[in-house]
Amino acid sequence: MRSTVRFQALSRLPGSVLSKPPSPSVCRSILSLNPCSPSLATKARKYSYGTINSQPPRESRAFAPSAAALLALGGLTYYLFTPSTPQSATLNKETFVPYTITSRENISPTTFIVTAETQNPQNASTYLKPGSGEWMFPQWSVEFKQPEVQIARHYTPLPPLDGEDTKAGDLRFYVRAVPGGEMSSYLGKLGVGRQMWLRGPHSGFNIADRLGDQKHVVFLAGGTGIAPGMQVTKAVLDADSTATVNLLWAIRKNEELQSTTPQKQRSWWQFLSGSTSGLRNVDIDIQSPSPIGRELVALKARYGNRLAIKVAVDEDKTFIQERDIRDAVNSVLTTHTSLANESCRLHSQLMHTVSSEFEEQGETCVCNATPGGAGKSLILVSGPEGFVSHFSGPKAWVQGVETQGAVGGIIAKMQRGDQSFKNDWIVLKL
Repeated sequence: MRSTVRFQALSRLPGSVLSKPPSPSVCRSILSLNPCSPSLATKARKYSYGTINSQPPRESRAFAPSAAALLALGGLTYYLFTPSTPQSATLNKETFVPYTITSRENISPTTFIVTAETQNPQNASTYLKPGSGEWMFPQWSVEFKQPEVQIARHYTPLPPLDGEDTKAGDLRFYVRAVPGGEMSSYLGKLGVGRQMWLRGPHSGFNIADRLGDQKHVVFLAGGTGIAPGMQVTKAVLDADSTATVNLLWAIRKNEELQSTTPQKQRSWWQFLSGSTSGLRNVDIDIQSPSPIGRELVALKARYGNRLAIKVAVDEDKTFIQERDIRDAVNSVLTTHTSLANESCRLHSQLMHTVSSEFEEQGETCVCNATPGGAGKSLILVSGPEGFVSHFSGPKAWVQGVETQGAVGGIIAKMQRGDQSFKNDWIVLKL
């Protein structure tokens, strides 16, 4: 995820082909304009996995410098003058529509949950199933506009709360104000009653069709990357009463999960070995949960043993390690070797290398298996660039589009040592 703060091209065709001028991020990269922060040379970050030096996005090699500059300038001009629409307009992918902030819950000095109220209840029809209050997409986002410098970022809505009227069209977002980050800092200054501008919805990976007859998801989330993790959890577990999800969440401070610092208890073997690597289990009896902690507890209460949530905390010196991922993978039994065809865009890891995380729904499986016979278990990785790179390898830029890239990092190491794991699990980077 990718973090919940990320760029997207103005539009993409399935298979990562641009159908319009390149995105603002690509324009800025090519023209060496830098109104965004953190800079393209992303600073090293420590995020419950150690310090990782994240590499900057590479410019596309498909264009000559002069042609690339002209194309980028056209795309940037298109973006800068994309109009905002009247308050009566419906949420759409082309123009920004207004929402009003009605609530803001602080979680830590740098993180908060903001609720945005639509000024047009018809907005909900763009992301709800027809005649239903359920979301249409298992994983999706919207763009926020920063009007002062004309940039946009993607943010992932949190799943609806129990009893929430989804047809009212309000959306909630988990935001971290990154020092120097123009969009997140801008949002951090907006109080209740202020207006914000949204564009979308932008659908992500089709989770259900990739799972097929498989039922298991492991989700690695760093910081606010937990938002798409919660989206996917709800979609998968609501769709199949026998499915399971393992959520591994890395945070900086305890206050992101609990309002009061839990008392640390070490087992005898940790005391003897000096190890503090054990992750914390999130259960329904967690004390003083934070606002985001309450929502995780509610998910745990709803799904019981089908959902396992474990948390690593920087300040406790606990980190997500290879054995934690392996334990999550081995906690479920894959019933058969996947019948996936390596030319299938849904089930081939190789085909995902050049795919964008944003895709239109309706991709057809070409595995030629019996109905429901094809499918793979899923590992999804969502968070800051360094987090994603550490566990699954960096994304790659292809013809001006950010694509999945090859699997790398810790998960690639696991694949080299376990062919069945490599065959039966698809890795997706958000």
